[in-house]
Amino acid sequence: MVYGKGEGKGSDGIRGAELARVGNFIVRDSDIDRIKLELITFFKDNPGTVDSAEKICIRLGRSKEEVEKALEELSEHGICHKVPTRPEPIYMYYASAQILKRIAELAPDMDYDAQIELVNTLLARHKS
Repeated sequence: MVYGKGEGKGSDGIRGAELARVGNFIVRDSDIDRIKLELITFFKDNPGTVDSAEKICIRLGRSKEEVEKALEELSEHGICHKVPTRPEPIYMYYASAQILKRIAELAPDMDYDAQIELVNTLLARHKS
């Protein structure tokens, strides 16, 4: 659903606007870029994932080159976040990146691996 001017206030409006933004990015000339869609679905299903393109491509069963290209584009559009300070860049869902940034601000002395573990714990789905 795409909201018009003056519509979509509140959380439903924000969600609708976000979905429209993501939808407009994925769909070009009525063709769906399936790799981007797979990556978005992957990050939505695995919100605590923080990994390299090489490891993500293995999980998706895609080539490293096509996954890297799609991850770069998703990063440029704010859908996922790229951390270039590692020997090999790592990518995460944008919500994870926001949590990681906040943890770094609140506990700057916390080890990076501990920060990642905390993000994963916070975003883990609880089994009923």
